[in-house]
Order: sequence, then C-alpha cells, then structure tokens
Amino acid sequence: MRVSFTSGFAAMALSACVLSCGGGGSQGPTPVVATPTPRPSGWGTGTALTIVSGVTDTPVAGARVVVAGIAQPATDAGGQTALAGAANEGATVDIEAAGFLTRQTVVRYGTTRLSLWPDDATLPGSYTQKLVYTSATEADSESLVPLDRLPPRVRTLSLVPTDAIQADPRAMAAHRQAADYFNVAVQGRTVFSVGGTTDMSVATRIDPSEESCAGEPGTLIAFSWTSGHEITRAEIVFCSEAPSRLPTPITHELAHVFGLGHSSDRRDVMYPYYRTNDEHGFSDREVLTMGLIYLRRGGNTWPDNDRTAASNERRLRVFVN
Repeated sequence: MRVSFTSGFAAMALSACVLSCGGGGSQGPTPVVATPTPRPSGWGTGTALTIVSGVTDTPVAGARVVVAGIAQPATDAGGQTALAGAANEGATVDIEAAGFLTRQTVVRYGTTRLSLWPDDATLPGSYTQKLVYTSATEADSESLVPLDRLPPRVRTLSLVPTDAIQADPRAMAAHRQAADYFNVAVQGRTVFSVGGTTDMSVATRIDPSEESCAGEPGTLIAFSWTSGHEITRAEIVFCSEAPSRLPTPITHELAHVFGLGHSSDRRDVMYPYYRTNDEHGFSDREVLTMGLIYLRRGGNTWPDNDRTAASNERRLRVFVN
C-alpha cells in the first residue's frame, strides 16, 4: 500500500516513527514458531529387550540383564525381558549368559535387540581375545588393544596393485584369490575385488627398501591408518616379488586391515607363519569371528565392552609378517 503525506508535520511524524519503531508501514501479527518435538531418549518402562546370539541370531533364554544398576527379569524363551523402569540414554547395561562373553554396553534409543559374543567350545573367549583384542604389531605385539574395524560405510573394497604387479600374471592371480577368500568369508557384507572404483582401496607394492623388510625378502607388511578405531586407509608392501604371488599371505595382510590380529592355530590364515605348500582360505572360527566384528563398534574393548566412546585419535599400526 502506498501512503502519501501533504504536510511537513506529517513527514516529520513519519520520520520519528521510522526512528522509534524500527521501520515504516504496518506490521502483521508475530508468526507462531512451532516448538520442535524433542527426540525420544532412553528406554521407557516396559520396553522389551531382546537378547540374541551374535552367531545364530537366535534368542538367548535365561540371560541376566542389569540396566542402570537395576536387575531385570531374566530373559524368557524368546530372549526377551521387559524393563521394570525407565532408563536414560547412556545408562549402563550389563548382560551375562552361559556360553557368552559378558556384554557391557549403554542404553541407546531404538536399539533394543542386543547380540552376545560366544564363549564356548566352538569359539572360546581365549581365541577371541587373541585374534581380535591382542595387538599383532611390531610395537606392542602382546598388549590388549581395542577392536579396530572397517567403517560401516565401506561396503566395497579393492586391492590396487602397482603397474609392476599388474604386469605379473601370477601376482594378479594371487590378488584375485585373496579377494575371493574374503568374499567367501564375509558372505556379501563387504565386497572385495582387485581394482575398480570402490568405497576403499588398499594399495599393494613391492619395495625391498622399506625399513621393516630388514633384508628379509619373504616379508610382507600391512600399514593401517585408523581414526576412532575405524580403518580409513591401508597399504600392503611386499619385500620381494615372491610373497606378492602367494594368495594366503596377501589374505593374511588384508585381514589385518579388516581388523584381525594373529591366531595361535596353525590351521588359520592369521597364524603368523606361512608354509608355501599350505594354501587355504579362512577357517570356520575365523569366519565366525569376522561376522561378529560387523556387529561391534570400533573401539570395543575386551571382553565385549562398547561403553567408552571411540577416541578420535589418529594412528598408524604396522604389521610385519
């Protein structure tokens, strides 16, 4: 609307209004801004928790569940227990059940199905401790460490050999076999390949001058860069052409990138010593362990504790085999 004034007094009045009212013209009603509904937090009274085996995804009956320091009814045949009272986001959760590692976690809204890591004859806790939570690096080969793993966003991963390796048919066949061993073991959770555009790539190269080779031509080295216990970058170095042509050693180094340490079982890919006439893929226990790693957060600590937030610390781990 256009407003005109015919007197100087009116013009002065308009000027005064502009100075004192913050602007001219009429102002509409103050708009009503809706208050956003806060996101639900924690678990409410009566929330049903379901406890399952991390291997079979079947219910675990008779599990003892403690939430925020308060014991809940033992889980029924369906693996369920209903919370006797509400629990805030971040409250502690402890779960004990025969045949499983004790789980220590926290209340997270929307997460009411909790899996347990086996501790039985098929997958003993001592095996898990060695393969997942004991460092296999040069610097701290026997110390307990948090779980490192590939980020959940990495659904595809490729080995990317240098031109020199690509020119060697035997080396390329070994790389493809290593990728196949992984694809069989992880059953599509991550797709491994040689070359191509993927979520993450692992460069492989031959470099006898690498310091960790120490004049040993049969040595392989895996470099793994992590942030918050998630592996964000990796590289595999062969100290000569020979190990670049062997599928199981390549698989072993790539498994360090995946998050595995060393095994004491000679039948495992992750046994730290390799015999050239002993070519094979992952053992059944290694396959079970790899599947369980997908269910845990980076930074999970022994025996099965994800309460501590993963550090944002960036670090390099070096595995020499």
